[in-house]
Amino acid sequence: MSVESIAETLLEKLKDIANTETVVGEPIRSGESTVIPVSRLSVGMGMGGHTGKGDTASSGGGLRIDPIAFLVLKGNDVRVLPIGKENSALAKIADLTPDVINFLLKKVKEKKKSDSAEQNQSDEKELEQ
Repeated sequence: MSVESIAETLLEKLKDIANTETVVGEPIRSGESTVIPVSRLSVGMGMGGHTGKGDTASSGGGLRIDPIAFLVLKGNDVRVLPIGKENSALAKIADLTPDVINFLLKKVKEKKKSDSAEQNQSDEKELEQ
């Protein structure tokens, strides 16, 4: 078997394994909440061959799947629940992101209302004059 056919076969098999569902799992519904598992996929492979008096080819590879977090959805709230050693600052920031976005959206709406009220008052003053 040639190196090219080994590479083609190996890459085709990896494509089957490393699909989106492997990294972001199937949603699990529980009452009002939905839980989505998230994993890290690591792939390593090597291959080589020689053509000449006796064509030789070989390959090797490995695949590792590590669960890293769960996304928990409840209504408009989304939480990231890290697993194990992944409790880094980045994971904590990601967990706070929905709260920060909701806070910022609230402030933007308040600002728009305030600006609109000020504009209406300004328009009324111009009409009075």
